[in-house]
Amino acid sequence: MNQNRSSPRELTSFASIGWATGELGIAAYVGITMSFMLFYSTEALGISPFWAGIALLIPRLWDAFIDPFVGAISDRTQSRMGRRRPYLLFGALTFGIAFALIFRAPADASELEKILYVTILYLITSTAFTFYDVPYSSMAAEMTTEYRERTRLTGYKMMAARLGILITILVAPGIFTTPEGPVVGFARLGMVFGTFMVLTGIVAFITTKDAPQITRKVERVGVKAEYKALMANQPLKILWYAFLAQNLAIGATATTLIYYVVFVLKLPPVMVGTFATTGAVAATIATPAWVWISRRYGKREAYIGALVGASLLSLPALFLSPTTAWLLFPILGLAGMFDAGNQLMPNAMVADTIEYDELSTGQRREGAIFGTWAFCRKLGMAGGAFFVSMFLGFFGFQGGGAPDAQTSEAVSGIRLAYSLVPFTLWGVALLIIPRYFLTEERFNAIKAEIAERSSD
Repeated sequence: MNQNRSSPRELTSFASIGWATGELGIAAYVGITMSFMLFYSTEALGISPFWAGIALLIPRLWDAFIDPFVGAISDRTQSRMGRRRPYLLFGALTFGIAFALIFRAPADASELEKILYVTILYLITSTAFTFYDVPYSSMAAEMTTEYRERTRLTGYKMMAARLGILITILVAPGIFTTPEGPVVGFARLGMVFGTFMVLTGIVAFITTKDAPQITRKVERVGVKAEYKALMANQPLKILWYAFLAQNLAIGATATTLIYYVVFVLKLPPVMVGTFATTGAVAATIATPAWVWISRRYGKREAYIGALVGASLLSLPALFLSPTTAWLLFPILGLAGMFDAGNQLMPNAMVADTIEYDELSTGQRREGAIFGTWAFCRKLGMAGGAFFVSMFLGFFGFQGGGAPDAQTSEAVSGIRLAYSLVPFTLWGVALLIIPRYFLTEERFNAIKAEIAERSSD
């Protein structure tokens, strides 16, 4: 074995919470790009849903596909700051600044020029974001190798994610719905949240200075060998496919919510923040409960329960109308409680697959595994969002039009995209995850065997 598996330093609450702070910027980035980027493209810039979908899909796919490679690069990085931390500083500075520039597209340009501007700036931002997100997430498996402590650490991260989403959905609509119009409003949005992303990333970089690390020598491993090893990781594969279906559902729901509120319920865009706050607050409150549930019943069983709840709660949106719009509050509140489990469980479970891989290959590839994981999340959310843009175009949605100007077919398309599409995808995830077999007992047995090998 050519690595140091332990560190004399302990994982302190200061480092744990400081590291989790870095998730605030990630949550803001994901929340804005998934919930408002298509709306920005169609309503502020006047790009047709089809071309807006293409403009957003290309950077999102690029972002997703480079994740495993960025993870592998961070696995082999050597510096006095460790393998991952240099990317926290570099990534936070670059992706926050680039993010602000996305929302400064020239409003008086032609549609083609605006499409190119959004595509290129989003592509640059996505690349910078990956160099922050993947090494940052990989640190979860380095800072602790304890099965239950990883759930606690991931719990901090998920609570920060919920807080970041809460801040985003509360603040963002109020910024871009200004009397000066959406073009000016979205430009301010980019500046405010770009700064927020930079600052939270710097906090994570500073506070993890003394966090435990696992160091290793640089190894030359080909892309083919790396891919083959990841494909042989059965618990990772099972979890990956379930997580992909989950994120397709989330991508579709997050992208459609603002359209559902504005064009189905006939409410102003600012109400999106009010509605979504219910789910974010409920998820934040419920996260500690899911930590307890996972300890009591197991991560897989808790995940199954969360998937069941999420799938069922996607159905009531089929029947709401402007007169019953208030019912969306309790629906989103309950959905948020189950979504907390759907975020916490798989993100805690994926870290455990690293030891499974190490037992088989003799190597630790946190970056590659978390890169593959980030690829799954981004591919799912990008696919869900793109499907919505195509769905809206198919049903005849007209970007830039007033709510009453949309046809009944367009309104029905929005309703289906927000309800039946995610219901089906949640169901797919629910069919896959029971095959996951990496229980706490098996995980501890794997750790013991690895320890025995390393002592030989």
